[in-house]
Amino acid sequence: MASLVFENVEKVFPGGTKALVGVNLHVEDGELIVLVGPSGCGKSTLLRIVAGLDVPTRGTIRIDDRVANDLSPRDRNVAMVFQDYALYPHMTVRENLEFPLKMRGQSREDREKRIAWAAEVLELGSLLDRRPRQLSGGQQQRVAMGRALVREPSVFLLDEPLSNLDAKLRVEVRAEIAELQRRMKTTMLYVTHDQTEAMTLGDRVAVLRAGRVLQVAPPRELYDRPAEAFVAGFIGNPPMNLFPAKLEASGGDRSLVFAGRKLSLDGRLAESSALEPGEVTAGIRPEAFVLADEANDDAIPGRVEHVEWLGHETLAHVHVGSSEEAVRLVARLPGMQALERGQEIALAVAERSVHLFPAERDEAKALP
Repeated sequence: MASLVFENVEKVFPGGTKALVGVNLHVEDGELIVLVGPSGCGKSTLLRIVAGLDVPTRGTIRIDDRVANDLSPRDRNVAMVFQDYALYPHMTVRENLEFPLKMRGQSREDREKRIAWAAEVLELGSLLDRRPRQLSGGQQQRVAMGRALVREPSVFLLDEPLSNLDAKLRVEVRAEIAELQRRMKTTMLYVTHDQTEAMTLGDRVAVLRAGRVLQVAPPRELYDRPAEAFVAGFIGNPPMNLFPAKLEASGGDRSLVFAGRKLSLDGRLAESSALEPGEVTAGIRPEAFVLADEANDDAIPGRVEHVEWLGHETLAHVHVGSSEEAVRLVARLPGMQALERGQEIALAVAERSVHLFPAERDEAKALP
């Protein structure tokens, strides 16, 4: 196994497109870090740079404390699993597993030992004489992982490995990957655009946007204490409600003004905010809302625009305020709530549930 370090890594493609900007990241030996973010944020480029398929424009890559910038892909001892599996269709499972070992010149005895080990770990024993076309998507995925594992790589790279699987199989294979990583303690860098995969798999999760790493943290910390509005809105399903507001202070009291309403922040801030009074971006998770009596001074009155009944919970899309300054909020309420479109309701906000961020800049200015 090995650690993996990125030091001020940047990648600029011909034409001036900045794929990565000042990336600093330390993956510990045996750690699984998930890179998550929207399409085009630089996740796969970062993986390709580790594998040696792309070269950084600036910065340093270290694999187990060894500078890897000038090492060939062959000399990095890195294995990569692609989303299309890249299995050889004319070879059996056994031959697919054996191929990278043959390329390394390993003896027949060593090859047989490694294949037997991978087959046991990934439960491929009954499939060794089949060809890829005779396998399910999940089985093909396990073969692709086995072909990487037999090499005993220092770092294991996975690029959207579940994107070709149906929803049920994604859950099953995701659990298999997590269990495999726990047992083997393999250093893994896992790329996905699916935040559910990120939150359920990663020891830590790195959120990227426009080539920058915005925050790296364990899943719970990322959810409870997002460092930026983008992270808050990207992590969570449904995502955090984000809306423009004004922070006011009077004496020692602070309040939030939005959509014509004033909400006391006494006890409701998720954590102490150093923001000065003025324009801010406020964030409230959908599950932080509860139905309230309209007589409650801190209740937020609104009108139901749409209802999603999901059995165990109800998602209420609520319109708050006048048309000029309206805010639309999503409230996650327990059970099957008796709500209907056009109904007037009031929402209260749970303690320590309001997040404050600097007022959002123009999107174009936020890009590198």
